[in-house]
Amino acid sequence: MKHPIKIMQIGDGNFIRGFFDLAVEKLQVPCSIVSVAATARGKTVKLLEEQQLQFTVMERGLKNGEVVEEETTIKIIQDTIHPYENWPTFLQYAQSETLEMIVSNTTEAGIYYENIPYPTACPTSYAAKLTVFLEQYYKHFQGEKQVAIVPLELIEQNGSTLKTICLQHAKDWKLPTAFNDWLATLTFCNTLVDRIVTGYPQDYQGEDALYTVCEPYFLFIIDQKEPFKHWPTSHDFPFVFDDLDMYRKRKVAILNGSHILLSAFGKIFNYTTVREAFSHAGVRAFIEKVTNDFTQRFQVDEHYQQDVFERFLNPFIEHQLYDIQLNELSKWQTRIAPYAETEIYYQALAIGIYAMNPTRFSVRESDQIIEKLTEIHNYFEQGQSEPMQQFIEQYFQCDAAKVIQQLSTITSLLEAIACDN
Repeated sequence: MKHPIKIMQIGDGNFIRGFFDLAVEKLQVPCSIVSVAATARGKTVKLLEEQQLQFTVMERGLKNGEVVEEETTIKIIQDTIHPYENWPTFLQYAQSETLEMIVSNTTEAGIYYENIPYPTACPTSYAAKLTVFLEQYYKHFQGEKQVAIVPLELIEQNGSTLKTICLQHAKDWKLPTAFNDWLATLTFCNTLVDRIVTGYPQDYQGEDALYTVCEPYFLFIIDQKEPFKHWPTSHDFPFVFDDLDMYRKRKVAILNGSHILLSAFGKIFNYTTVREAFSHAGVRAFIEKVTNDFTQRFQVDEHYQQDVFERFLNPFIEHQLYDIQLNELSKWQTRIAPYAETEIYYQALAIGIYAMNPTRFSVRESDQIIEKLTEIHNYFEQGQSEPMQQFIEQYFQCDAAKVIQQLSTITSLLEAIACDN
């Protein structure tokens, strides 16, 4: 028996399928989903249609030290829309009596503002799409019905940011004041998602073109419970309704911070995957010192740190360090630098700067950033530390002298880490 379509999801990539769709399926939420292509390519929409709107997700990895391998067939998608090819069909859903929630995963680059005219065809921007849809929804129900907005994109305050952009579009397009007032009352949830979804595996030999692999770990933090108050709950799929700040801080520092450190060690010691680098005793010991320091200073539950380390050793996930190295400067800025107040963090930041030397290692940054990094390292190797100090103060806003002190003895630090095996 098919349930009514209560959820529209914008975006149909690996993550939303292995995170949100799987959770809805396994929790047996009494609803169906209409899946909407987020980009003009729309490849997944066509594949879904060819596969009678079904696909399989494999949860594979370690959980409490035990190997988990569990397949689930996802059957909760009931319809698809390619809005770039059929904009009116997308807007037609604004008349749905059963729609309760709009969920999105358009990647971090998907939530942005651009000043464009009122769209007469599908706009590229997700916020612009959403604003037009909500305007049509408001008109049809004359402001007497609401829908919750639940973005999954990995940006801070994703719901509040999306809401602000939608309100700006409404202002730009001079939409009625009554609509703007109604829009301001809508629930836009801020969320934090935590699960590694690697997607289609290279060793898969079946016929499901949308076969998706993810780790067993799952955590979904949401700052408002109202849209989910009637949803079933499960220990395996925890939906936590709480303030996001602590969860975000610990995830960024422990999970993402360790990732960017491992990416640096990967360059220095020639490792290619997270598991390979973390299996080096000296590297692991150093990362444990960094995360222990964070855990103690910010009084974070140690179980999260243990869960993260177990995830790093997942024998079924080949998490490439090369992928983590993309735009690495901004990652050091957000994942390590904010906590650089202790010796171990000064050492960590020094290792990051050392690994961002384009004359020694591959650096996946813009030409402008690469030129800047090359310049400061050349000066530093010639004994001129002032450009390096200015760089650290500008980009990391911490005690540059203490970072430079660690950078000056980086060779002995790396030798000690390499020998600790």
